[in-house]
Amino acid sequence: MSRTRTYLLVPALVLAFAVTPAQAATIHVDIANCPGPGSGSVRDPYCSIQTAIDNAVDTDEVVVAAGTYFESINFLGKAIWLHSSDGAEVTVIDGTGFFHVVQCVSSEGPDTILDGFTITGGHANGVCCGPDSLGGGMYNEDSSPTVINCTFDENTAERGGGMYNFNSSPTVANCTFNGNSVAGAGGGMYNRSSSPTITNCTFSGNSVTDIGGGGGMFNFDGSSPTITNCTFSGNVAFTSGGGITNSSLSIPTITNCTFSGNVAGSAGEAIYSFSSGSATVTNCIVWGNGFRKISGNPHTITYSDVEGGWTGTGNIDSNPMFVDPNNGNYRLQSGSPCIDTGDNTAVPEGVLRDLDGNPRFVADACAGESGATVDMGAYEFQGTSCDLGTMLEMLAAWGRCNDCGICPADLDGDCSVGILDLLILLGNWG
Repeated sequence: MSRTRTYLLVPALVLAFAVTPAQAATIHVDIANCPGPGSGSVRDPYCSIQTAIDNAVDTDEVVVAAGTYFESINFLGKAIWLHSSDGAEVTVIDGTGFFHVVQCVSSEGPDTILDGFTITGGHANGVCCGPDSLGGGMYNEDSSPTVINCTFDENTAERGGGMYNFNSSPTVANCTFNGNSVAGAGGGMYNRSSSPTITNCTFSGNSVTDIGGGGGMFNFDGSSPTITNCTFSGNVAFTSGGGITNSSLSIPTITNCTFSGNVAGSAGEAIYSFSSGSATVTNCIVWGNGFRKISGNPHTITYSDVEGGWTGTGNIDSNPMFVDPNNGNYRLQSGSPCIDTGDNTAVPEGVLRDLDGNPRFVADACAGESGATVDMGAYEFQGTSCDLGTMLEMLAAWGRCNDCGICPADLDGDCSVGILDLLILLGNWG
């Protein structure tokens, strides 16, 4: 299908023709119109997402209505915006019976956008180590698409249950990798010779079921992803690296992330590195993972809360005071030692919000904090209200704290709630 171009004559002063592309088309897909096939119009949408891709050209928009689409899709190198109309919760691409649910293998770039789907049912269980055994949810080779607002749920593979990237550096943001599993490595994501940018993502309950590591993520062969505002929780590795494993000169940059409840059979419940460089870990919380939480090659860790302690500038060893870690709530309570104790210079340029979408660099004025210093972990504490309710909570907790690490009303950090805490609250009233 060819596209025409519109030529616009501009004033003579310019002495030139300006060339602008024709208006991009909007193509519609709705499972309710099956068996179709439909024409792609709003009144007669296509029945299949792949049919829409086949008929799209660069810059087109493909809008997919809510429903479950049992198919596997390939972007075919097209720079299109494929998105759901109502979000990932109600729009599912189920690849049951296919190796990969989504493929980008034709040099796709950042203008190829996958937005707002649950990706499930991928089974990359072909002959080991060929493409058909990699990337159950999404397989990217020599391509760097943009993947946003997606959930990769219960996909399986030999490697890269949720996503496999080979010589690819996609932008992955606001995504969830949950319950994906592999026999080999990289339950949630596997990166080989790839350096994706991963922001505001959740890796939970992913697993490696056989000899291998990297329950949440495995980085191999010079992969250096940038990982910001992410949580790694409840991931399991048969051998090492419950949260993340780094191998063969892979050097990730990990900033403002939270690791909790990850499990590994041998070492590195949170992070494990071997035959690799030094992972850079800043403004992170590593708590509740086991005593071998970080192991392998040396790691550069600063301004982080590491259970058991870790040598490095700005590091602490204090209960982070999660709201409810048993139910996956890793937000910070008032009084957490992780509030306003990070390093602003480590936050990547342009990252101004946390995993919840709330502003970063928020001072807790009621606790007497000043300035705008980033918190440790994936969530920024948004401050407390210095009002009557806060005062009543303080009076109810008056006296020695039962647990010095969990005492929100102790604003001055002396393990007791008393007159100094009350004076701090009154000084910041309103």
